Amino acid sequence: MKIKIISSHKILYQENIISVIAPGFHGYFQILKNHAPFISILKNGLLKLKSDKKDVNKEIKIKGGLLQVKKNIVTVILQ
Repeated sequence: MKIKIISSHKILYQENIISVIAPGFHGYFQILKNHAPFISILKNGLLKLKSDKKDVNKEIKIKGGLLQVKKNIVTVILQ
């Protein structure tokens, strides 16, 4: 599964991942490979990414945005 994190000006992060945990409007949720198509509003919190590289995890502090899942591609558009 791929993730692309975008700000208004550029792509901030793009990588293959195993999972992402995101701060949704009603609480945190997790996206894994082959997830159904999905769109969510994001609130302040941490995006927690688990890379497909061994033992590589990343946390990104965000102030809100949108998340879309479609065909194993997760797109995050930050405020």
